[in-house]
Amino acid sequence: MTSPNSHRETRYWDDVLIGDSLPGFSMDLNWTTMATQVHGSQDWSKIHHDPDYAKDSGLPDIIYNTGWTAGMLSRAVTDWMGIDGWVKKFSFQMRDMNMNGDTVSAKGEVIDKYEDESGQPVVKLDVWLENERVGKTTPAEYIVRLPKRN
Repeated sequence: MTSPNSHRETRYWDDVLIGDSLPGFSMDLNWTTMATQVHGSQDWSKIHHDPDYAKDSGLPDIIYNTGWTAGMLSRAVTDWMGIDGWVKKFSFQMRDMNMNGDTVSAKGEVIDKYEDESGQPVVKLDVWLENERVGKTTPAEYIVRLPKRN
C-alpha cells in the first residue's frame, strides 16, 4: 500500500529562497463545509451551526472553529513542504471570522531560512487565511525543518 502523500516531492532547504510564495489553495464555505467541520471536530457550540444563536451571541453569522482554521493553515504549509518536512512550531491569531458565503484562501511566503541552535535547517514562513469580504483574517507563523541536499 502506498502512502497517501507518496506523490509529494521532497522540498530541500537548499532550494528555498526568501520571498518564495507557497502555492496555497482556496475553499468556498457553505453549509456542507460547515457540517463537515462541525461533525469532524465534534465542536457542537451553536455559534458554528445555528445562525440565530450566533447572532444572539453578537456575531454576524455562524463562524468556522479554531480546529478548522489551524487545519487550513497547516494544509497550506504541509502541501508546500512535502513529505520529508517537519513542522517544528506554529502560532496563529484569529483576528476576523470566516463565514458561510466566503471563499477562503490559504497563502504564505518564506520570510527567513537559517540553521537553528541545534544546526537543523529551518525555514520561517508567514502564512495567512484571507477572504474577499474582509481580507486577511488569520495571520500565522510557522517554523519548518526541511532536509538538506547531500
